[in-house]
Amino acid sequence: MFSTSMPRLWNNGVRTTPQDQELHQHRSNFKSALEHIFVPDDLLRGINVFKVTSKGKLEPATLTISNDKFIISVLPRTLKLDRVNSNGISSLKRPSILSRARSGTSAGSIGGSGTTGGNIGTNSVDGMDAAFSFNPQSVVDIGSIDRIQSGQNTLLFEKARQREKKQTMSRVHSGIPLLADGRSFSLIFRGAKTLDLMVDEGGDREKVIYILSSIVTEYGRAKMKVGNEVLLLRYIWNDVDRDNSNTINEKEMGELLNRINFQVKEKNHSAVYQKFAKTLGLPKEQRKAGLTFDQCVTLLHKTKRDTWQVKPVTQLFFDIFGQFMTGSKVRKKVSADSFLNRFLRTVQGEEDRTKDDVMGIFSELHELELADVANHITQSNYISLEQFEAYLLSRSNDIFNPEREKICKSDMTKPLSEYWINSSHNTYLTGHQLTGLSSVEMYSKALYRGCRCIELDIWDGGKDEL
Repeated sequence: MFSTSMPRLWNNGVRTTPQDQELHQHRSNFKSALEHIFVPDDLLRGINVFKVTSKGKLEPATLTISNDKFIISVLPRTLKLDRVNSNGISSLKRPSILSRARSGTSAGSIGGSGTTGGNIGTNSVDGMDAAFSFNPQSVVDIGSIDRIQSGQNTLLFEKARQREKKQTMSRVHSGIPLLADGRSFSLIFRGAKTLDLMVDEGGDREKVIYILSSIVTEYGRAKMKVGNEVLLLRYIWNDVDRDNSNTINEKEMGELLNRINFQVKEKNHSAVYQKFAKTLGLPKEQRKAGLTFDQCVTLLHKTKRDTWQVKPVTQLFFDIFGQFMTGSKVRKKVSADSFLNRFLRTVQGEEDRTKDDVMGIFSELHELELADVANHITQSNYISLEQFEAYLLSRSNDIFNPEREKICKSDMTKPLSEYWINSSHNTYLTGHQLTGLSSVEMYSKALYRGCRCIELDIWDGGKDEL
């Protein structure tokens, strides 16, 4: 109901664009939204780092960023990924089966200049490359990253420091360097998981953090301009299109449908694939080549739309605005006046909304990247059923009023107990209240989640000074 992502909806500015003006739409292409961000070649090829394992052990690794900037991979330094796809274009292959041996590439200036990236081991069985079991946390999707922090402020780095104290002498002869706070950083992703790294000696940590942060920031902007089907497919695409051919075949489409909980038996994969390809009017040659990203977005939208006999949002759309338009045509769009009076003011109860607010909403909706089967509207003062659905599911329709987040400093005279304060109890614990470990990392997590009252216990320890 209330906008948190469209500040223009809450001001009194007057829009000068004529309401019936034809739109020259420039929808974003989300799959290529990050390609304009500059990443040095050495980081694309792979730079040398040390990864902290779950036991606090430092292991030599290679940090790489995929060409589309959506995937960060941290692999054992003795391995390299094949970067040539079926079209001969350099790209990052998904971690599953190792490619043939080939020579390594210098890590470059960002990651340090003393070593090379390493070679693929010729670990082959009966002529087939041996499968390698990757740690799921070694491949991180940009969309899952919450923040990037410098230093050694995570639980795994704490374990690494404790391990280093015990094994300082033995490490000198192992080739593993001592921990250096100035070269360390962590990727915090999926809420609580961390990928803890230290760049090689001579590496530029600040430059790596700057590049990764720029990508994460741009991703946050770009995802606000895409529909749900596009965003969902982007997450699934990296797993399904393992050969990075930018298309998916019959088998891969079956996996895609299963990932969105649309179960199709394996024996029916071919029939479903061919039926959909015919619907798109694809000749046999293109069917063999596979479906593109945009075509798969259309598939997701069509699957979602056709699963319901009468889709709930369609019924809602008809109930509010009427099923038929002038000339007994089935309604496929709604005007700004109807949206304001019938929906915002009457249904949502937002009586203070104005026509300018609505035009601001419509402007944002027209910039969304939606499925090709969506009913594209060319007039700025109309939106389609699909755009109406996108608004219902967006942060702009949040039930929480952002005005409530503002603090009224003149009303801070009541007892402290009458104010709501985001608080944390036993902030330092990583798990069980009695047997769980304590970690400094938990304080940063609590503060990033909005806590403003934390619990800090201080006592004389048996081993440490404090």
